[in-house]
Amino acid sequence: MFQSIQTDEIFDLRKAQVSEDHPAYWLAQLRKADWQYLSKFVNVKLPVKAKKQAMAEAVLQHFEFTTCDGRREVWQLWTHTRKVHRTLIIQFRYSETDWSRGLPEFVDLDKNEPLGFVNIAGRLFCRVK
Repeated sequence: MFQSIQTDEIFDLRKAQVSEDHPAYWLAQLRKADWQYLSKFVNVKLPVKAKKQAMAEAVLQHFEFTTCDGRREVWQLWTHTRKVHRTLIIQFRYSETDWSRGLPEFVDLDKNEPLGFVNIAGRLFCRVK
């Protein structure tokens, strides 16, 4: 269910995942600021000038990922894993003007942050190792 992802699954076009069911598909959509957010979440210090791929390599060592089809699946996973692991949800929301990809939004259910209802392209469940 949960998978460790290697940077080449995200950045190497020969190994890139095109299925929305694979976490690497969603991780490939993260921006540099998103990788910085993930690094802060697991207390990984990164140089300010680090490139996105180097940031991803440092961060991916600390997480395992799975995709979730809906809100119910997110809540079930969170209920089962929250006592043992720190978790974070990245939901990708379509903008009203661009339906080609989702913009990442971080949701920390431990802080009672809400999951979205509308325009959600997908959800990535992140579990700290």
